[in-house]
Amino acid sequence: MRLIAVIVLGFSICNSVAQVYPQTGARGNGMGTSTLCLVDSWSIYNNPGSFGMLDHHEVGVVYENRFLVKELSTQSLTFGYHTAKAGNFGVHFQQFGFNLYRETLAGLSYGMKLFKNFSAGVQLNYHRVALTEFYGSKNALTAGVGLFYRFNESLEFGVRALNISRTRLADPEDERLPTTFGLGAAYHFGENVLWTAEVEKTLVHKFNFKSGIEFKPHKIVALRLGVNSRPFQTSFGLGLKLKKFQFDMSAAWHSTLGLSPSAGLMFSF
Repeated sequence: MRLIAVIVLGFSICNSVAQVYPQTGARGNGMGTSTLCLVDSWSIYNNPGSFGMLDHHEVGVVYENRFLVKELSTQSLTFGYHTAKAGNFGVHFQQFGFNLYRETLAGLSYGMKLFKNFSAGVQLNYHRVALTEFYGSKNALTAGVGLFYRFNESLEFGVRALNISRTRLADPEDERLPTTFGLGAAYHFGENVLWTAEVEKTLVHKFNFKSGIEFKPHKIVALRLGVNSRPFQTSFGLGLKLKKFQFDMSAAWHSTLGLSPSAGLMFSF
C-alpha cells in the first residue's frame, strides 16, 4: 500500500491537476470546496474574513481518506473563539501523509465584524514538509487575508489571498509555496437552498472554478453537490444537525485517481 501511495503522490506532484489541497472541512468538500462564503469553524482557514461573522464558539474535526489510500489521509482540527467586541480568534491544525512524506499545517486566524454586513480577517500559517530522514524537512511561514460582505439577506461575497509574501520553501530551486487568490459568491434561495460559486487562481496555474449547492429538505438534514474544475472533480455530501452538534459526510470523485471520502464533526457552544 505504501508503494501505491508513493505512486499516487508522484502522479500528484508531476501533474498540476492533482495537487494536494488543504482540508476545507467535510461540508466544504461536499460543495466542491467552494467555501469562501461559508461561516463556520473551517472559515478559520478557508476565509478569515467570513470567520469574523461567526457568532459563537465552535470546534471542528475532520478525517479524509484521499483516494482510499490510508497513507494519503488527512486529519484536521479547528477551534474558533467568539467575543462580542474584540472579534474572533481561531486556531487550525492539519496533518497529511505518512512517514515517507508528511505535510503539517498549523495556523492562527483573527476575524472581526467591522460593520453590520462586512468583516475582515488575517491569518498566519506554519508549513512543514518532511521527506524521510535522508532528505530532511523544510519549514516556512505564510500570511493570508480575507474579506466578507453580505450585500443583503440573499447575496454574499468573499475574497481571500494566501501566501501574499510569496514565501520560499527551498532556496536553491526557488521553490515557493502557492500564492493563491480567490473570489466567491453565495446566494440563498430562501432558508433551504444555498448556492456557492468561486474562482481561484495561483501565480503559476490556470483558473480553478468551483461551485456547490446545499439543499435542506428538513431543518436537521442537508444534501450537497459540488464540482471543481482543476483538478476536475465532482462531489456530494450529507449533513445532520442535532442541537449543538453537526455531523457531515462527503466524497469527491477524481476521474483518474478515484474516490476521496471524508467525515467531520462540529460542536457549537
